[in-house]
Amino acid sequence: MQGMQQSKFSGKELLKNAKCVVTGAGLGIGRQIAYTLAEQGAHVGVLDYKEELAQSASELINDKFGPDAAFPLVADVSSVDALRQAFGRVEDRFDGALDLFINNAGILHPCRVEDIIQAREAEMLDRIININQKAAYYCAAFSYPLLLKGKEPLFLLMGSCASAGSEGQGAYAGTKGALRGLLGTLVKEWAGTQAKQPVRVGLIEPDYFETTGLRSEQYLKNLAHARRTTVDNIGNESVARKSVPLGREGRLVEVGEGVVMMALATYANGEVFVLSGGKSVRI
Repeated sequence: MQGMQQSKFSGKELLKNAKCVVTGAGLGIGRQIAYTLAEQGAHVGVLDYKEELAQSASELINDKFGPDAAFPLVADVSSVDALRQAFGRVEDRFDGALDLFINNAGILHPCRVEDIIQAREAEMLDRIININQKAAYYCAAFSYPLLLKGKEPLFLLMGSCASAGSEGQGAYAGTKGALRGLLGTLVKEWAGTQAKQPVRVGLIEPDYFETTGLRSEQYLKNLAHARRTTVDNIGNESVARKSVPLGREGRLVEVGEGVVMMALATYANGEVFVLSGGKSVRI
């Protein structure tokens, strides 16, 4: 399990005492986001479907930033009942208020669209939709009452540049594209009134980033097979140098820094923050 990276904002505590929850926070991008938020003085609920991952990530954060910096939450985000229990813990821990919710949990499974009707692939399609898409709706519904009581609250969706389409991972791309529709819907539904404050909504779309729990060696092999190519053509640093204007893959901490920036930009609402190193630019 990789070590955590220090952000450019280290030591400034820009989100001191903010009440936050990150899903899929046991490893990869989610774990780094939780760490970066704690680095800024926030209190973080580390939610993962594996208890050992939620526990180890929380312990790492608490060892670094103090015993109250993080606490583990265990839930399958595709289960309404499991989320109801987890949000009950969040409500108790944070006295009914939440400032920042990061909907990060997601899974990948490479497959060409023409193969999706095979039994195993059809089963995986349902699982990807449940975790990547439906769970975002469930988390929005559960977090909204708590966010209403937060300070300049933000519900942040973690998408992907794959939302524009990605050969060999159409299921993943489709679910990430759907988050743009949810983004616009929530902005309209969560607008402020005289009776309640607005809840801001944002979407971050990373592109080519260093290896995470999702982009494992086996995943790269499966993706290469789905794209009818080799791992060397899709999974090494030379790809970033050729396709990304910054000449490198992104660092996980740079997603965490993006989350901090969105949380601090309190007039940003309904915005899509693309983190692609310039790769997504179309001229």
